[in-house]
This record gives sequence, structure tokens and C-alpha cells, in this order.
Amino acid sequence: MNCLRPLTRLPLFMMITCILTSALFFAGCGIKNDYTKKQMYRLSAEVNDPADPSNRSAGVPLVVRRLDISPEFGGAGFVYRVDQNRFTQDYYNNYMTPPARMISDVMFEALVNSPQFAAVPKNRIPDDIFQLWGKITALYCDRRSASAVSAVVSMALNLDRLHKDGFTPVLAKTYSAQIPLGSDTTPQAYIQALNRGLAEIVKNILSDFKQLPTPTDTP
Repeated sequence: MNCLRPLTRLPLFMMITCILTSALFFAGCGIKNDYTKKQMYRLSAEVNDPADPSNRSAGVPLVVRRLDISPEFGGAGFVYRVDQNRFTQDYYNNYMTPPARMISDVMFEALVNSPQFAAVPKNRIPDDIFQLWGKITALYCDRRSASAVSAVVSMALNLDRLHKDGFTPVLAKTYSAQIPLGSDTTPQAYIQALNRGLAEIVKNILSDFKQLPTPTDTP
């Protein structure tokens, strides 16, 4: 005698209900994941006066030390200023690498791509080089006024000349830029404005350096 009984089948309407419920659940999860997906952005500073490739080594050798950064701006997420003393962080729009490291690299590449500076040769360290160091004191999107959103970047920078007898400070200055975003206040527009601000700071550094005595004049 066969004691096994066939498995009870679910009614058709119950099976359809389960399928639809599962589909809605996974669709909802997909929308949530798309909405909260992190976006990564890279900074740059393109100037309009690059060095001629044939004269890239004509400038004075330069090294850029890793810049420090104020703690409130050192995280990976974008920082928004929403009140006089209140900042918030965006966890879904991030820099590709920590901002202090990225800006240090950006500053180096932009400066050695100018006629005034050159990268230090890899096979030797010259007896006379320049060193840029300092601190990023502001890096945020100013949203205190919805009609005047802007990108803000500020750095307290020092340029020293290193030579066999020690070092000579040649420049100490705070460079700042505030670039309006206009009607487009998206994260992409914010990054573009920051890039323009960094390029403006690089141009100001080069302008100040041109007004200094030539390296052969000091010491």
C-alpha cells in the first residue's frame, strides 16, 4: 500500500500573489540602491600657460609636501556649509582619494607643468631645490544662500628654498578662491568650480613667484 501522498499545491491566485510581491520587493530594493549609490570625483587644476615640453626642465626643481587639512574638511565626503558655524557632510558624493592627498598631487602637477618649476630628477637630488608645504584651511560648498551657492577653497602655503647651507623662506601667504556655481548646483558643477578655484590659486602662486628675486640672486 502506497502511504505517500502528493504534495499539496498552492492555489493559482496565491502563487501569482507571491510572485508579484517578490517582484515589487526586489524592485524597491533596486531603486533604493540606485538612489544611495556613491559617486566618486577627481580634482584637477588646468592652467592656460603650460610649459613647452622641450623646456619642462628649465624651471627650478620643486617638491610639494603632503598638505595638512583642517579636520572638518579631511573626510572623503563633500562638505556643505549650511549656516554660519554649521557644516554637513555628503556621504554619497566623495573624492576619489582623501582631499589633502589629491590636492597635494594636483598642486604639484600644475606647478611643474609651468615654466617656473620642474620636477626633481629621479636619479639625483639637486643641491638647490624649492619646497612647497602648508595647510588646506577651507574646502566646502557654501549653501548658506540658495541663490548664491559657491565652491570655497583656501590654503595657507609656504615656499622654502633648500640649499647646502640650510633653507630660506621665500614665500608665506594664504591663497583663497570662491567660485559661484550659478544655477547649476549639482555635485558635478561643484567639482568643476573647485577645479577653477585650484587653477586660480596656482596662477596666483606663479604670479607671486615671478615677482621674487631669481634663484641666483639669493642667497
